[in-house]
Amino acid sequence: DAGAPDASAMASPATPATTSWTAQATVTASLTAFLYEGFTYNAVFLGRILPGLGKEDQVTPLLVVFNAIWGLALWSYLRVSWADPGAVPEEWHEFVRRVGVALPIAPGMKEWQPGKATMCRHCTRARPERAHHCALCGVCILRLDHHCPWINNCVGFGNHKYFLLTCLYALLACVVAFITSLPELVVVTQRLRLAVHGAVDDLDLEPSDEIAFVVFGALAVFISMFVTPLLYFQFKLAINNRTTIEDNYSNMTNPFDQGTSFSNLEQIFGKFGPDWFLPVKPWRPFLDGASFPSSSERHDFDERPLFAGLEDHSRDTEEGMLDKQNGFTGVRSKNWARQSKLTGEALWRVHYHIIEPAYNPADLRKPSTIDYMLGCMQIDCEGNQRAVFALSTSLVQGQFGGQPSARTEPHWAFLYNFFRMATRSQEYRTSQ
Repeated sequence: DAGAPDASAMASPATPATTSWTAQATVTASLTAFLYEGFTYNAVFLGRILPGLGKEDQVTPLLVVFNAIWGLALWSYLRVSWADPGAVPEEWHEFVRRVGVALPIAPGMKEWQPGKATMCRHCTRARPERAHHCALCGVCILRLDHHCPWINNCVGFGNHKYFLLTCLYALLACVVAFITSLPELVVVTQRLRLAVHGAVDDLDLEPSDEIAFVVFGALAVFISMFVTPLLYFQFKLAINNRTTIEDNYSNMTNPFDQGTSFSNLEQIFGKFGPDWFLPVKPWRPFLDGASFPSSSERHDFDERPLFAGLEDHSRDTEEGMLDKQNGFTGVRSKNWARQSKLTGEALWRVHYHIIEPAYNPADLRKPSTIDYMLGCMQIDCEGNQRAVFALSTSLVQGQFGGQPSARTEPHWAFLYNFFRMATRSQEYRTSQ
């Protein structure tokens, strides 16, 4: 996929059997590290090392603190591994079929494409903005970030929150475990060095416990060194509303940046609340993964005012009255459509600029030769121009003029709108 070169590159040289074996090995290693750290801290450090050193009073508070963080880390890991990363839902495909050619579909490019549905050349199906194809999973994922071998799953719109929490709590668990056990790690390490030279003290500690405890400390340091840069990189992307794939785009400034780090994080975690810190679905989400609020830049040749949205700010303007007269029912809003509580298909129609001209079914007739000649040019999924009959047979049946008074009136209205859109498209390209 043009938008996900990392996944394709990873999948091309490996056979399915090799990929499956590697995924199982990495997941097994991850779970083993989680379980080993938890077991050793509780059974060896809290159960034997501290009592052997006469520090029984520290056992209970450390037991509560560590296991709370470690439990959240393990819970988050299982959630991100098992959760649906956000495969493009069937509701979207039904929406694409219903609107037909009224939905502009652009070829998938390695660049920002806000407000555009793109064609996946692997699935040969239209997908929402920010969705990309994962070659390892074989499906398109909403707001795909990357495919992680350590969880054997994609990180996308459906589980990105769990992934960030996994990195955060795993790092916290290792840091807490290492810091709280550091004095005892120093003591045990010195005892092992003396034992190598034949020295013996009066502490009642088993050599096997001491070795397991030292390995526990080394593993905690190793995991911290591995997770720290990963967490930094992922949170840096999250607070800027980017994904790993989108971090390579440079054709324009980030069109999805909401202006503040907190607002950008809300797109992943939902409205702020206690659920931010738990690996559960956001209690108050305001995104569906198929459409995202973008900046107020105009795209393509859609010249309708950005305020001409759900509150009808442009109703009294000359341009707004002209669009209404010509039958445009799609809208754009600077404050975006979510302020009107639209969801699902109603929201997608607004966000993807679905223009469905009004027409009277009784006026339908067989299209003439000139009707086909007036078909507008569109770009197919391979980037080639092709002539298509605009929107449907109804497009030339008086829709741009409301209730036509003559059969020739729709053609003149169509020509006017066609050249107006072409002029605006040329102005947009010149300004880039």
